[in-house]
Amino acid sequence: MSQEYNNLINSEEFKKWKSKNKDSYLSSCLIMQDQENKGSWNFGYYMPKKNKITTFIMDNEIIIINEDQKIFEQSHKKLKEIKIKDVSFDLDNVNKFILKEFKDKKFIKTIIVLQYIKTLLWNITLLGLDFNLINVKLDSKTGKLIDKSVTSMLQFKAS
Repeated sequence: MSQEYNNLINSEEFKKWKSKNKDSYLSSCLIMQDQENKGSWNFGYYMPKKNKITTFIMDNEIIIINEDQKIFEQSHKKLKEIKIKDVSFDLDNVNKFILKEFKDKKFIKTIIVLQYIKTLLWNITLLGLDFNLINVKLDSKTGKLIDKSVTSMLQFKAS
């Protein structure tokens, strides 16, 4: 993640965008992985004056910019800033945790988000071949398990 983030902030596209959005800051980092793909990092920059996010998708050497997206929020609090240097428990450690914790499970899709929910954490969603949806939250500094839940996707069937 650090390398991709450095590639982003040092790119001409980002510098040009940032010069027009000086008050913006990093508020989320997301990667979706599946059995075939390692995924591309999505870096979300929150713009407090607009209350919107611009997402930068790092697809190899290409940067895809999705500007001024509405945010999903449950309250009217502004999103907190993420500082990459504050993350000690990195993506490699997250993936090792998943492999160890769920060694007997196979997953169709893994969604990993670095975000603030009371504290800076990894919010991990795993869609299993058994149609179970597992959500795990890990502290981004220590890797300590904060929360874990399992939900059957079959309960969401159309009525």
